[in-house]
Amino acid sequence: MDGNIFFSSDDPQFQSEHLIDELFVRQDSQLIIAAEGDIIYATYRENVHDLSEALLALKGVASVNSLTHAGPNSLREALDSPLWRRLIMSNDKKSTNFIVFLNEQTIPETVVQIENLMASFESDTFHLRAAGLPYVVELIKRNLMHDLKVFSLLACLIFGLIIFFIFRSKGVLIGAMISCVSACVWTFMVTYLMNVPMGIMTANLGTIIFIMTLSHIIFLTFNWRTFRADSKCEDPVQAAISRTIVPSFWGMFTTLLGFLSLSMVAAKPLRDLGASGAVGAIVAIIVAYGVFPSFLKLASIPLGKKKSTVEEYQKKTYKFIDLEKQFVMLIIFVTCLLTLPGLSMINSDPSLISYFSESSEIYNGFTYIDQNGGSSPLLLVVRASDGGKIHSDRSYVKLWKLQESLEQHRGVGSVISLPVLIAQAHKEAPFGWFLPRQLLLLAMELPSNDEVAKGFITKDRMHGLFMLRMIESYRTSSRLEIIDEIKDITQTEGFDLEIIGGVYSLQGHLAKLVFSSLIGGLLMLILLFAIIIFIISRSWEITVAVAASIFIIPLTVLGCFGIYRIPLDIISAPASNVAIAMGIDSMIHMVLAFKRTKNWDVVRCELWQPILTSMTVVGLGFSIFLFSNFPPTQRFGGAIVLGTILSGLTALYILPLCYQYIQSKMKK
Repeated sequence: MDGNIFFSSDDPQFQSEHLIDELFVRQDSQLIIAAEGDIIYATYRENVHDLSEALLALKGVASVNSLTHAGPNSLREALDSPLWRRLIMSNDKKSTNFIVFLNEQTIPETVVQIENLMASFESDTFHLRAAGLPYVVELIKRNLMHDLKVFSLLACLIFGLIIFFIFRSKGVLIGAMISCVSACVWTFMVTYLMNVPMGIMTANLGTIIFIMTLSHIIFLTFNWRTFRADSKCEDPVQAAISRTIVPSFWGMFTTLLGFLSLSMVAAKPLRDLGASGAVGAIVAIIVAYGVFPSFLKLASIPLGKKKSTVEEYQKKTYKFIDLEKQFVMLIIFVTCLLTLPGLSMINSDPSLISYFSESSEIYNGFTYIDQNGGSSPLLLVVRASDGGKIHSDRSYVKLWKLQESLEQHRGVGSVISLPVLIAQAHKEAPFGWFLPRQLLLLAMELPSNDEVAKGFITKDRMHGLFMLRMIESYRTSSRLEIIDEIKDITQTEGFDLEIIGGVYSLQGHLAKLVFSSLIGGLLMLILLFAIIIFIISRSWEITVAVAASIFIIPLTVLGCFGIYRIPLDIISAPASNVAIAMGIDSMIHMVLAFKRTKNWDVVRCELWQPILTSMTVVGLGFSIFLFSNFPPTQRFGGAIVLGTILSGLTALYILPLCYQYIQSKMKK
């Protein structure tokens, strides 16, 4: 996992980054450390010096700007400096910043070493906080790796216990576990051969594949148990396969479509999840019907044995739900109606801060740095509207006005640009106060000055770069809306904004892509599911009833995101797609059973237990994610749990109700 976890180099928006790379010398891999303490005392300066030296001693650190290194000569100079007061000093004057430039090749190892240094220098009078994309990426990676390891083991344990207590058969338990683990392993091998990376979206894929495989196994095992109790059935396993394979195939096919709808969107993390999930859907059914039946032939369940505690609990639960089905249906409809206003309040463009718990150290540190100079880079490449040189006298005056206008924007924390560098050179360079601007620029382009000017003005002197650190904490508008406001400011001050880049812009475009992909994908899925249901049932009434029933799931889930102001980040966004792709499986079984029996009550009596079991297994499986320390994983799991419960109850009660209502209207 690297700095491109949220976007890919082949995304259209990322091409702007390449254009900026061609025009300017860039050092974007930087980590910001805020050192809070009594900044006026000598002991504070000594700590800054020692930490700067320790940072520079790390192989992965290219350079460091701080109060004592490659920066101002004193605190007073930092406060008076056009450059250093923007780069080094915090807004509250209670801390100073270390700007640590990292070598791309060794970022993960270097971030760990920097964390160790920060821990060793931490004290009551020298409090350190870190931010920056390299640091955020490393922490996200750790959270996902932790979840991948811990939750995969918990999933096996929980699912295994449920299967054993329901079916009370060691053969079924061993077969289910071997089949599910095999499906996961084979999927990972195939996706590896397809060069699909294990990234921010695919880290929890193992649990999803486990559940998809187990869903087929549950329906197959219940049918096997039914046929096994029938003395006339000579081969219960083959009979169970014959009854279950058709709805399982269509369930797999709809799940496959659900993931394929993600694989065609512009956001690469969603494409990776779509491709991996599509492979997993195919592997899951192959394993469920190619491996698991062998274990069923060896398994045994004593006939007439008393039902297990889990089954007794299920029976009581279903009896209660069935008796109060009118109340259950009312709750579902009322919940859907109450959450509808939330669709207009969805926060589909959350900040990076929302990826971490409010009680975590990274959240507090990120927020502090964000509020004291900004945390998310935004790059603006500007050109004078009159076509003149960017460093001419006329343009230079306008550049300062643009600098000041940008700094006054509520979403901008700090701004570094060409006029700031020139003002600093006038102040620091020998006889700089009377040297012409052109000579200062030439001097700042020399290797002895780290070629700093090349990062802010092009060789032909036609383009200049503004480097903004944007504030995320107080943002109420989307990133792209704020960027539009910055465009207007740039044009008002007499410049054309030719290229926009940086993480802030990329995340804004990614959020737009994710949300549009989510809405478009859901609508396409429902349409495709409706077509499949019509092919299966050959009935317009059933097709419309299923489409209406499915629609309730994403409306309610997304409405809850809006009502409760839950950030819809890139990890939690596809939860609705996954939930309805899995939920349609129960509806397909219901439709095929109704086609055979022509009676919804008989269908419910036949399928209530596998549907509730599947709902319980999937719900418990994804509820594991609620115990994650990583908020996006919590949101993803919670959304699927809600969607799973809705899909199960909707299949049992809303689908028959919708069908009966539509049929009665058509008769009239």
